[in-house]
Amino acid sequence: MRGRFLFCLLQIGAALPSNTHAEEMPTRFLQPGIHSDWRELRFGVMAYDRGFFSTDDFSGTVINGEFLFSAPAFLERIGSPRPYIGFDAAIADDPIHFAYAGLSWDFHLVGNFYLSASLGGAVTTAKNLDDPTTYKALGCRALFHLGAAIGYDVGERWTLQAYTDHFSNASLCGDNNGAEATGLRIGYRF
Repeated sequence: MRGRFLFCLLQIGAALPSNTHAEEMPTRFLQPGIHSDWRELRFGVMAYDRGFFSTDDFSGTVINGEFLFSAPAFLERIGSPRPYIGFDAAIADDPIHFAYAGLSWDFHLVGNFYLSASLGGAVTTAKNLDDPTTYKALGCRALFHLGAAIGYDVGERWTLQAYTDHFSNASLCGDNNGAEATGLRIGYRF
């Protein structure tokens, strides 16, 4: 009986995919870490103060840029997110800018389409954090950064994204109006 059990376990183990063949297997729906081995530059143009949670009080343009590192092996357990650094530079009457960093996950959808989700921290250049008249009250200089995108891989190295990001203090310090931008980006992997 014990021999049959071991034989069955060996057969099941042989049938399971190994890591050496993982790249040959088709990508699953919502599989995380699909671009985790690549470094990537992303640049885009976005609408200032436009997003899912924004009240659209101000207008202008945001220049967005990010650098994504390849995912370190120790992050494999959480879906192989890539560390990133980035900025939002606003072009508006009284602009506020953001520098941010965190982790970014890419999830396969279908064909060349994928979802991207980012979570991290940010700092802002806003001077008046509690009662500004020409931009939103952010409450504190250190903020959370959330990003989301729907992307399309044009080829192995080039990608296009519809992207939105959100900066907020999560109600940890005073006013929390948040700041958002939405637009398009292009990315290059290497």
